[in-house]
Amino acid sequence: MKEQNDDLELERRNIILKAGMEVLFEYGYLGASVDEVVRRAGGSKRTVYKYFDNKEGLFAAIVANLVEQMMAPLQPEITDEKGLYDTLENLGQNYLSVLLQKESIAIFRIVVSEGARFPELGNALFESGPGVAVERLSKYLRRQTDLGVLKVNDAEAAARQYYGMIRSDLHMRALLGLELPDKEEIDEGISRAVDIFIKEYDVD
Repeated sequence: MKEQNDDLELERRNIILKAGMEVLFEYGYLGASVDEVVRRAGGSKRTVYKYFDNKEGLFAAIVANLVEQMMAPLQPEITDEKGLYDTLENLGQNYLSVLLQKESIAIFRIVVSEGARFPELGNALFESGPGVAVERLSKYLRRQTDLGVLKVNDAEAAARQYYGMIRSDLHMRALLGLELPDKEEIDEGISRAVDIFIKEYDVD
């Protein structure tokens, strides 16, 4: 019985999150209201506040949930199955595929526009997205250093550096609605970033 109740609670929470996501994308954070979320999800404000303390908590949870879903390709631990070059190249491709998808751009725009007034949104996005990606890559770089493949003194800084090179100006262009290079040019940029990174931290 408890397990069944837990499933119902989770289902109800997910319904609220889904309705909240629709409201957030449609109205932006400032224009979004808990009343509209309740209207779409059913139930009452009391139900919403049972799961989320307030409007800020609700929409921070929505942002975190969305980002976690979008970041799924970067969530698994990075293994040593492939060589260093292929691992970094695949990681760069996955990172850009996440960063440049429509949903990602939409949520970034909302958080950037409202982040100064509602920093909990920015925290939710960063901790669930870029923060996780940097943490995973840092762990991999430390392991490669221990194995003698790379010489990285500050793995976290190196991970941020790598993702910065991969991101280049592509994310900004996407946020501004500007035309992006074609896939071939993007892939060439990833390859250049990998070459530069390995040259920087190679033990030789």
